Amino acid sequence: MVNNDVRRRSTMLALGAAGVLLVITAAVALGQTGLHPLGLDSAWLEFVDRHRVPALESVALVLNYVGGTLSMTILSVVGVVVFLLLRRFRDAITLGLSVGLATAISTLIKLSLGRPRPLGGVTDVETSSFPSGHATAAAAVTVAIALIFSRAWLWAIAAVWIVAMALSRTYLMVHWASDVMAGAVLGTSIALVVFTVARWSSVARASALQTRQGVQS
Repeated sequence: MVNNDVRRRSTMLALGAAGVLLVITAAVALGQTGLHPLGLDSAWLEFVDRHRVPALESVALVLNYVGGTLSMTILSVVGVVVFLLLRRFRDAITLGLSVGLATAISTLIKLSLGRPRPLGGVTDVETSSFPSGHATAAAAVTVAIALIFSRAWLWAIAAVWIVAMALSRTYLMVHWASDVMAGAVLGTSIALVVFTVARWSSVARASALQTRQGVQS
């Protein structure tokens, strides 16, 4: 059982680290190629532009505000405070650090890369395009919560929310498809890394405490 748990967490840590590395590598590659949209980016944007529906645009605008940086930050802070009040300190660290790190890395890549956004965006945006901050935050928050509680329905909500946020950003024509995919991968990967490290740290502290108690007895 112990070996299986160690193997599972090692896999989660490896997947998370690989995801972060993948996004950074993609950013470097984009920088080397002049930040031009990929074939997938152009094809998806053209598809979206040809199939515009006012009702879907309204939904996308709602998601733009509900899933914005301020909203996700408030949700994360509330979650952290609740965990602290319940004395679930490890979970508070997992949620807070997942969102904080993911947002920080996303912002750093944006500032370093400076990829232009698609022309004709429906809503005003100020920062650069890659990766999508909305998709990053959506993934970091929902995946962290799903990992903490380990419930299938929470994983389903996480998947739906991440996809909805990714689609809404491209539907509003403020992101390329590769931007939202990178954001989803980044947020998910950071949550995996933080969750695994927090669990291992907790296990290590518990083991050290048991050892000290054994020596004292």
